Amino acid sequence: MTLHDDLPSIAAQIHAAWLSGRICSLVGRGCRARILRLIRLVEQGQVPPETALRLARETEAVAFCLAPLPPGDDV
Repeated sequence: MTLHDDLPSIAAQIHAAWLSGRICSLVGRGCRARILRLIRLVEQGQVPPETALRLARETEAVAFCLAPLPPGDDV
């Protein structure tokens, strides 16, 4: 996990972690998508930046809780 203070860096960290096999790719993709949505919500003024950063850090923590599954039926 990171201590980055910006949403794109957190999304990139999750992406790198799933590509390297450190976290479950299924969960990693969903968590990254959640952070990308937070970025859009901040840009649209629907979520305050501080709230989005807190939610992104929570999402990052969830992503790093789940190890990858063995290779097989990738969706």
